[in-house]
Formats: sequence, structure tokens, C-alpha cells
Amino acid sequence: MQTEALSDAAQLTVRPLHEHFAAEVTGFDMRKPQPPEIQKALRDLFARYSVLVFRDQRVTDEEQVAFTRIFGDLEGTTFSVAHSHPYVYQLSNIDENGEVLKPDTTKRLFLEVNARWHTDSSYRPIPAKGSLLSGREVPEGEGETAFCSMRVGWQTLPDEMRRRVEGLKAVHNYAYSISLFDPDGAGVTQDELATVPPVVHPMVRTHPDTGEKNLYVSGHIERVVGLPEAEGRALAEELIEWCARPGYVYEHHWRPFDAVLWDNRCALHRATAIPLTQRRIMHRTTIAGEGPVT
Repeated sequence: MQTEALSDAAQLTVRPLHEHFAAEVTGFDMRKPQPPEIQKALRDLFARYSVLVFRDQRVTDEEQVAFTRIFGDLEGTTFSVAHSHPYVYQLSNIDENGEVLKPDTTKRLFLEVNARWHTDSSYRPIPAKGSLLSGREVPEGEGETAFCSMRVGWQTLPDEMRRRVEGLKAVHNYAYSISLFDPDGAGVTQDELATVPPVVHPMVRTHPDTGEKNLYVSGHIERVVGLPEAEGRALAEELIEWCARPGYVYEHHWRPFDAVLWDNRCALHRATAIPLTQRRIMHRTTIAGEGPVT
């Protein structure tokens, strides 16, 4: 896939990573304030590719927060099991002593939820616009992150299935997601769950920046409105599997200090594994959504 330079931001170069979506962008330093033309170019690339990879970005939490604001306001953190900063989740497999988490610890169970294909914060009334994950310490050959496109999923969906899905709505429920891994809540308190009660979103949405339709499904879907529970869950899983079928997934192999930005409005992601013995330190900021799903 050919590398391109951008005419309106000549210092940036873009290398597509997959036939349908995802690109590596080089030529800037996340730690520094970006001029307006670079900010605009990055926002345009975000809308075009859905997943952007930035290499060798040795950022602090505050630098990551500042860079993420290029794409919009930030969503605050909710779950205390994984944060000590109002805007940064520490999705790391180490404890307060720097030791790798034991298999049965609540923090590890919380992290395991990310092994399901999902889109961040779909369980909120206004779901997240995007997420930026910074790989502060990454293991060799473990803990990769996979992505697939719900935009391409919709574009390639057979007409019969399109007619079946368009107009349907699904219930997204974070309590349902974590119950699949830990009936006790994986370290999430009842007070925290009360702030994210079940919400209903359409299963097909229009991307506000591109005007294109895409599927909107997630591992957080508990049921589909108007369908028997088992049938609705099976339909959601079928659509996720369609988006993530062979040849349509980009799997990111982490290098130290990679940062990956993705569009939660049209991209699904999952952690392929949480390493059992190697340290993995990842910090995530989340771009707040700008309105209800339409």
C-alpha cells in the first residue's frame, strides 16, 4: 500500500495499513502543540481511515489529554478500578506494586471484558466519538489489539440483511457485559453502574462527519428491541462476526510507545489477550460524543 504526503500538511505522511481502513501517520510529535493545518489534517484522516497509528509517541498523561482534545471534548472516567486521573484509564495488567496481576484479580477480570468485540461507551446515552490508547510498556508478541470496520460491514452486507436490520434498535448495557466475565461486577461498584443504566441505540447509524451509513453493534448489546432475547443476541453476534470476518480485520502489533486512535462511531475493537506473565501498561483517553446516535 502506497505512502502519501498531504498537500495541506506537507510534513505528514500516511501509509494505509489495510485495504479498507486504518493508516499509519508520521511526521509530528504528539507532545507538542499542533498548528491548525495539522489539526485539520488529523481530523480529516480520522474520518477517512477510522483507525490511525502513531509510532514512537512518548507522551505523559497530560500530553495525551492535550493531543486528544484536537478531536473534541473528553469523556470523563467512571470506573475507579482502572483510573486515577479524571480523563485517563489505566488499562494495565500490573498492580500497585508493579507486579503482573494474578489470574483471579478483579482488575484482570475488568480488563478481560475488552476481549469481546465492542465499541467504547456504547452503553452511554451519548456514546464516545473516539479513543486514543498509548502503549507505555508492551510485551513482545502478546496483547495485540484487533480492529474492524462497521462502515465496511454495512457496505458489504447483503441486501436482505440490510432490510432486516435497518430500523431495529438494541439495548446496550455495561452490567450485562461484565456479568459475562464476573457476576460480582469485576470491581465496578453498584454506584458506578447506576451512572450507566441500559440505553437504546439504532443498529444502523449515519456517521456525522462523512454522511455514510454504518452498522452500530457492540459486545455491550444485551438484547434487540422487539425480538426474543436469544434471537436478538444472536443477530448482534452475527453482525459483529460479519464485520470481523477473515480479510476484514486489522490486528495492531504493538511497539513501545505506539499510540492508536480509533473512531468508536464506526469501528469495533478487541484485545486479543491480556498477558499472564509480561507487563502491559496502556493508558486510554476517550473523546466524548457530540450527540445521540442517529
